Amino acid sequence: MTLAEVIESYPYLVAAGAAIVAWLTLGLLRRRTTMEMLPVPDGAEWLFGHEKTVFMNTPGVAYRKWISQLGLAFRIKAAFGARDILVLSDPTAIAYVLQKRIYDYHHSHVVRPRIARLLGKGLGWVEGEAEHKRMRHLVGPALTSENVKRMSGEIRAGALQVIDELTGHVQGAKDSAFVNILDWTGKATLNITGRVAFLHDFKAGNSEHAEQILTGRRQGTLMLLRRFPLLNDLPIPAIQSQGAAKMAIHSGIANELVRRDRDVLDAEAAAQQHKDLLTRLLAAHAKGDISKEELYEQISTFIIAGHETTTQSLGFTIFELARHPDVQEKLREELKQFPREPTYDDYQTQLPYLDAVVKETLRMYPALPYIERIAMKEDVLPLREPVHLSNGQVVSHLPIPAGQVVVIPAIAIQRQDSIWKDPDVFRPERWLNDMPPSEQLVSGWAHTLAFSDGPRNCIGLRLALFQYKVILQYLMERFRFHDTELDIFLKISSSLQAWVVDRPELGPALPVRVELL
Repeated sequence: MTLAEVIESYPYLVAAGAAIVAWLTLGLLRRRTTMEMLPVPDGAEWLFGHEKTVFMNTPGVAYRKWISQLGLAFRIKAAFGARDILVLSDPTAIAYVLQKRIYDYHHSHVVRPRIARLLGKGLGWVEGEAEHKRMRHLVGPALTSENVKRMSGEIRAGALQVIDELTGHVQGAKDSAFVNILDWTGKATLNITGRVAFLHDFKAGNSEHAEQILTGRRQGTLMLLRRFPLLNDLPIPAIQSQGAAKMAIHSGIANELVRRDRDVLDAEAAAQQHKDLLTRLLAAHAKGDISKEELYEQISTFIIAGHETTTQSLGFTIFELARHPDVQEKLREELKQFPREPTYDDYQTQLPYLDAVVKETLRMYPALPYIERIAMKEDVLPLREPVHLSNGQVVSHLPIPAGQVVVIPAIAIQRQDSIWKDPDVFRPERWLNDMPPSEQLVSGWAHTLAFSDGPRNCIGLRLALFQYKVILQYLMERFRFHDTELDIFLKISSSLQAWVVDRPELGPALPVRVELL
């Protein structure tokens, strides 16, 4: 059969074959992009790429290994055939993304729906420079240093409510008790958030609303959602249950707060007299600046974000102090020797070891171990450390396409072996006299990404650190903490969490033994 006869007899088959040949030829001739020539680790699985390695290991471990092997900018294979992921630990590139061009890098299609489910469509969820600045301007005045100072009495009272309850619990156990310290740090931070931000009494974390918020549990499903984002909207329990705490707030406390204050406050007038977050939100709603839905979303965002990350961070601090009694006693002695009740300014400058303990905790255990963004348009990233491409070229600027997912592995950066001496050792003294060169470090708070960085950093930073130090001070003055010698492992859910080995029924837990001083 001649070629002409084949074409005439099997036109569709010939057309399909020609298309395949053309596709293969174009693939061979297409110029490889810079992204495709970046270093890539060995060991990618055909279905899960490198993401299974990331999620199955202790948070940050895989990234630390790859950073030491490949440098400060490389790519990994995404799960289910999604586009390769760019991994950045280069300080210059990170500052460029988070500070200079943050509004060109949105939360990815994996992360943004999770924020909506977990927190609400509030400040942390919104995208776009104009809309983000509008919301930040709305809530920012309630969270300034001056306003935190004004709230210091309520913050202390909210902390002491829970400290007194813990004291009674330990006394009932004959002055020594085994506790999951997260139960108590959670009650304390939620109690403070309610009092100072929403004029609401969570009754030391024991009210019905508090119980609903504190018992919320979340599960991670990042690999699947990266490739199939439509799953975000399906009624899959592991995905939709992530919003349990938010829905409890919307159906319970948010309704109560809005109904109560609609009856007792003229929001416009109150905004001139009060600077709490709730009053500002109610005033904005009364003026039509935000809708009722936005009002509820902001309430849930700030209640959950306002307590959950500090809960975990405080828990890790107590856990490490229990394992390092020398550090615990040194901290207790600094607080004991201080001649007065510390003020907001005292916590900033006059208690250096307390400050070092907090910084060391947040270095080792950042609440958000990974920051994930997606480039909304083509860009060129500047690099501090040049990258060697697979074609032998060395580049100090990295072109990336629109739609490129970027992961900044904060927990790996803050435990990077080439920068931090003994990075897995809890050693607050490093913050007093043994810091790495600043050019090797990121530019966020205390040279960490504990609160992210740039225009979209944590707006509640000042309140979070103040209540953190107040609660920690009271715990040190009232109790001594001992190691239980139970093994824990870290995992990522809504934030970095600790679980006890072989005790999944405990949920997130940091067990310690507590005794009264």
